[in-house]
Amino acid sequence: MPTMTRAQLFVSCLVDLFRPRAGIAAVQVLERRDIELEVPPGQTCCGQFAYNAGHHREAAAMGRQFVRAFEASGANGSPADPLPLIALSGSCAAMVKIEMPELLERDALRQGRTSATAARWRRRAETLAGRVVEFSEWLDGHDSLTPFDVASPEPAASESLQVVCHTGCHMRRLLGVTEPPLRALRRAGVEPLELIDADQCCGFGGSFGLIEPDISAAMTDAKLAHLATARSEGATCLVSADLGCLMQLGGRLSRRGDQFPTLHLAELVDLADQGRLTAAEIERAAHGQGGNA
Repeated sequence: MPTMTRAQLFVSCLVDLFRPRAGIAAVQVLERRDIELEVPPGQTCCGQFAYNAGHHREAAAMGRQFVRAFEASGANGSPADPLPLIALSGSCAAMVKIEMPELLERDALRQGRTSATAARWRRRAETLAGRVVEFSEWLDGHDSLTPFDVASPEPAASESLQVVCHTGCHMRRLLGVTEPPLRALRRAGVEPLELIDADQCCGFGGSFGLIEPDISAAMTDAKLAHLATARSEGATCLVSADLGCLMQLGGRLSRRGDQFPTLHLAELVDLADQGRLTAAEIERAAHGQGGNA
């Protein structure tokens, strides 16, 4: 397989607004692997939050802007080798790949556009969807590096570390991406653990967490009870490739006064690349003190 040298990065609005250091980590991870990244400045929310809340007209408006933003420079890839669009959120990737084509076609018809116009919007969204790949899935398919290739010839202390890996519902059920995050973590030099009832929702669900806060919190508490078991067995942090889930679980921990580290998968791989994957460095990175080298 030829080495990809160019790609686009779909940051996601949650990473942009609430955890930009995860986006910085992803850029560094990809650039170390000789990827020339484009981050289109016109990218916006993909519309998933509005779509899941039933606001399909607003979601479609955001979807059209999203398509335009990534089409503009993404077209620079050849038809035979289109530019990959690497997404830092499994749920957002699922929105673009699965929901957006039908949404944009349906919304065009609702607005009274011709069937030909509606079909063109669907084709544009389908073409974009075909380029989208979730971050851990991209790493799993293209990463031939180990942290020791990047950082130092000596094995780091990370070989004995265990981390809990949470895979979100959209990533698990819609994309069917469950093994790539685990393999990416093993390649980084840690042993990933999945929680009991790993396939159960963490309680985030976008607007669900706001509309049904009591049910959402109960679901999160059930997940954290299983996390407590993993922690008693030596897990050093909680990792996810989806920041929404990570914010839900980490936020609930914080409200309890619990500072257990949470990291986006890109942040953990970035630490591994630098030979800094120790319990102390994980703690610093999780609380925004580690910086990105």
